[in-house]
Amino acid sequence: MMELIDVPQTRLQAEALPDTWPARKQLYPDVVTRLETTTGPDRQIDFNNAFVLGWVPERPTLDRVEPLSEDGGRILFFTSDIAQVGEMARRALKDWTIEIDRDPYDAHVFDPAAADDGDELRMAAWRDFDGSLLMETPPANPAIALTLAMMRGQSMRFE
Repeated sequence: MMELIDVPQTRLQAEALPDTWPARKQLYPDVVTRLETTTGPDRQIDFNNAFVLGWVPERPTLDRVEPLSEDGGRILFFTSDIAQVGEMARRALKDWTIEIDRDPYDAHVFDPAAADDGDELRMAAWRDFDGSLLMETPPANPAIALTLAMMRGQSMRFE
């Protein structure tokens, strides 16, 4: 299994919160679809993403005071703060290459060491590595692009 987002706050393991795994698994495709189609920052997508990743014990909603992650910190701004998402990506994907395009917005993450042994792992937000498009229009901003690329890398866990 892949360990793409493997920092203490972001342990994506069914056994971490076994009672929430079915709901998290069911919500994953919706989170990816919403990341693909949102036109800008969306705090509910941020909350849903945190729930899918197992950072919060229940699915948060906007009608309550903003929830905190299990470590007591605020939930990342996955759809608006490229600095936060970039820092998480750098910690989680040590020694990986992270590329963020700004015109149009796109993101690619890949493990250059894995390419050497034929077990390459690569994820893209909008334009795949072979040039094909993964969605009709590019993401709305770089934070969404990087979050989307990383969430695409989690897809095998949710199948």
